[in-house]
Amino acid sequence: MVASDSNSCEIIELFEKGFFEQLARKVYTPLQRNSDIKHIEIYTNASKTTKINFEEGFVKNAHQKKSAGIGLRIIDSFGREGMTFTSDFSDSALEMIMHHAVKMMKAATKNAEFRDIACPSPSSSYVPVSNIYDPILEHICPEEINEIIQPIFALKTREYTPRGLSGGFSASIGGVYIWNSNGISIWDKFSTASVSAEVSVIENNIPSGGFDWASACQLKDVDVNKVANTCYDMAIRGLKKSSLKTGVYPVILSPLATAYFLIDPLTTCINAERVQNQMSFLGDRLHSRIGPENFEIIDDPHIPGKLGTESFDAEGIATKPLTIVKDGILNAFYHNSFTAGKEGDCVSNGHASRGSYNAPLGISNNNLIMKPGSKSWESMVADVKKGVYLEYTGDSPDYITGDFSGLIMTGYVIEDGVIGPALSETMMSINLVEAFARIEEISNEQMWIDEAYVPWVKISELKISGRH
Repeated sequence: MVASDSNSCEIIELFEKGFFEQLARKVYTPLQRNSDIKHIEIYTNASKTTKINFEEGFVKNAHQKKSAGIGLRIIDSFGREGMTFTSDFSDSALEMIMHHAVKMMKAATKNAEFRDIACPSPSSSYVPVSNIYDPILEHICPEEINEIIQPIFALKTREYTPRGLSGGFSASIGGVYIWNSNGISIWDKFSTASVSAEVSVIENNIPSGGFDWASACQLKDVDVNKVANTCYDMAIRGLKKSSLKTGVYPVILSPLATAYFLIDPLTTCINAERVQNQMSFLGDRLHSRIGPENFEIIDDPHIPGKLGTESFDAEGIATKPLTIVKDGILNAFYHNSFTAGKEGDCVSNGHASRGSYNAPLGISNNNLIMKPGSKSWESMVADVKKGVYLEYTGDSPDYITGDFSGLIMTGYVIEDGVIGPALSETMMSINLVEAFARIEEISNEQMWIDEAYVPWVKISELKISGRH
């Protein structure tokens, strides 16, 4: 049986019946006889995605995609790595990926920093996780999706009729099976439903746009009404424009801004591979203070039903909660077995990632929980005489230096404690080390933004560059 030709139910049944486990055995059994190979890893997965895209409130296209394959990764005692993959499960194809993996390994450059694969033995303490698979998504069809996104189409009946209305919806199911030479053999299944929308309006020749999205493991947790209302309201608020004189102002970050301006760069730069390659502004700050004492972040992989929830990582290593920042002090970097092995004095902390069977091994976060404060976000805003309420910037920092300079894509003037007109042609700049240090207040309310549960945050000073 070939998984890519299977229907959605059969895709999951292939894991339950041990189909991929049998494939893995065909690969690792002959490779174990090769004395040059120190570590063998087999990663197989299969998935089905149903997706529609819409424009102007009408479905533009709809399609389904099925994918299944097996990825092979081998490493020798010099740290040389060979990786190959195939979506063909015939014996000849499996023999071919073994042959090419060995050739690639022998042709690779020896890694002088490599010591070992710091991969723990199979864990007897995998924490069971719940609500990360929704069987409803097995049979969802484009017609059902069309009904689900009707609240977005209904925006065409609002007072300000959108000039543009676009977005999409996707539903994915899948499973993964992992085997490696440390004795790990484990599998699980997963699902994701996602919706996004963009709205544009115009009044008196003034254009404005809004956007929002939502993703969850289960369809019932995707709030399409919220996405519709959020993007429409953002577009309407943007019809009133304003500007600020260039200067230094306090800035209130919405949860969206907290997630993507503060937390995302931080988690990107505690990636041990980036640190070891000297490509992180946080590389020399482990066990050092990076923020105030009320700045705390925990990575928790076991919250039911959340996007970052899993009982094991892409190497089959058991996940566990990890305190990233405690009392303002950076406590940990994310490791997979290869980066941990280069350190020599640690093991993987369960943060290996792979997007698919044909993707290289990487590192990523799970669910991120930022500790709340004691003040409401409305009172934080009310205390600002003149400042900025930041929703979103589409720009990213320099991850090596931490310097940020970018456009305020969605932000508003705060005047005498009231959020006012949208900012136009406004930039902001700061080094992220300074941004963390200038965290002045944190709200007691939090909101889920993808895999992050984050509050509103006040940065005491941030340079704003306006038109004047």
